Amino acid sequence: MINLQRTHHIGMAVADIEKAQEQIGAALGLTFAPVRNFNPLPFWTPEKGKHEVNVFATYSIEGPTRIELVQGTGDFYHPDRSPDARHIGVWVDDLTAEAERLTAQGWTTIASADAPENGWGVIAYLAPPIPGLLVELVSTALKPVIDKWLGDA
Repeated sequence: MINLQRTHHIGMAVADIEKAQEQIGAALGLTFAPVRNFNPLPFWTPEKGKHEVNVFATYSIEGPTRIELVQGTGDFYHPDRSPDARHIGVWVDDLTAEAERLTAQGWTTIASADAPENGWGVIAYLAPPIPGLLVELVSTALKPVIDKWLGDA
């Protein structure tokens, strides 16, 4: 079961990550971790299947719920795509089990690190039957990597 107290971030796709850091940082009093480039990043969508994208990402240092800024290639990362351009990211211990539970309730996989038939990978974006929300399930297997990234900032 998703526990919203484990919400790690509120994410948004942006057209210019440096400009977004400046504007959002100044307005909300936030500092950001160094921008990381994930190129190539394995990605799966229902429209394209398995493919690769190029993503620049950063998180606010301040938390506990952080702001994630993402600039990437492909339709999924287009900042005008709603609600897909905005989401909440929640830590889950068993991503496959949680994604299966949600899809059994009518949720749709919008994107993931791997195809659903392969277990979704370490991240999966799912949308409920009622539009307006996107939830990113983030495997706790990524937690040490993200904690190190944010601790290095």
